[in-house]
Amino acid sequence: MGVRLREYLSGRARRGEAGEIVGLDQLLLQIGKIGDFPKDMSKELRQGNRKIGQAVSRKVKPQIPVSGEGFKVYQGSRGRGRAKKGQGKVRWTVPSGTLRRSIGVKNSRGSRINVWVGPRAGGALKNDGYFAGIVESGHVGGRNRSVGSKNYNKIVPALARLRPMMERLMVAHFRRTFDKFKL
Repeated sequence: MGVRLREYLSGRARRGEAGEIVGLDQLLLQIGKIGDFPKDMSKELRQGNRKIGQAVSRKVKPQIPVSGEGFKVYQGSRGRGRAKKGQGKVRWTVPSGTLRRSIGVKNSRGSRINVWVGPRAGGALKNDGYFAGIVESGHVGGRNRSVGSKNYNKIVPALARLRPMMERLMVAHFRRTFDKFKL
């Protein structure tokens, strides 16, 4: 590196005059672009990932069956815990179709680019998919109670089927974005 710089500065490189660095103007323009590059590029990559995730969530939602009645959560005899169906007081009723409505896109924690597609927990009860893990994997306190339910094991296989499509769209979007932000 030091030898080349000396050649440029002394003019022996025969590309410019003595003391002139050829291509310095372009280099300074590229260096100027670096300041906002990570922030702008990550914002555009996340926007593309959100669009892909929204398309996937629209394809997953119809694959989740909706029951006609709400799901009742019962309070145990001591005021906490889970009682058997029909026993104890009904604490609340999860409206029908809640799991389907809860499927959506969230920004992933710890990354400026990644998004998460699946049931979202929190918010209004009619959209709260807090129970999705129980329904999807069949576990309620370590027991396989929901294995026979209509919604058992529907989300993960649907996402697995859509994974190749998501990857193709992501690669195409990443290539377009990287070409746009080429330094």
